[in-house]
Amino acid sequence: MAVHLALITVGVLIALSFEGVASWREHRALVREARLNLTNELRDNVKELSNRLQKLPEEKQNLEHALDVAQRLADRKNFEQLKGSMSVQLGFTTADLRSASRTTAEVTGAFGLMDYDEVKKYATVYGHQDLYMRFSSDAMQNLSRTLATVGIFEHPESASAREFEDCKAQIRLALAGLITEEQLGQSLLKEYQSVLQEH
Repeated sequence: MAVHLALITVGVLIALSFEGVASWREHRALVREARLNLTNELRDNVKELSNRLQKLPEEKQNLEHALDVAQRLADRKNFEQLKGSMSVQLGFTTADLRSASRTTAEVTGAFGLMDYDEVKKYATVYGHQDLYMRFSSDAMQNLSRTLATVGIFEHPESASAREFEDCKAQIRLALAGLITEEQLGQSLLKEYQSVLQEH
């Protein structure tokens, strides 16, 4: 009887140890997959953000030109002489920064299986990404409002001094938004690269 009890106990212990090993392997595989997905997502975000930052100087230059045109029109200089230089091109591109891998790592519990310092790095970089995206969205809204005001360039002779002042104020706001977005974007890009160098 004692032998049977001992054999049953050994069998249960062996089964539990196998279950523990299998669970440990599953956890390692989950963490490995999460790291790979996060790394790929951050690499894609680096490309997106780099492309966006390359286009910002041209967008700022276009806004500065629009501000100059608005000022000259507001000064009521000869509209006919200004016609050749009144052309204004305003456009906006965005960076499609993704965070699906972060969400997946949270939902699957992969972050709970990683070291605290590693999770903290991901949380920090994605937190800064969220901040950048909010400012980028604000910058896009400011530019949209600017596009609505520059319609006075088509018929400047019928625009009031107040309309020109509102237009210039909106252009300045859009320009400030792009400058802030650029600074945040440069900082985020460095942070992406720092996290990626560690993997």
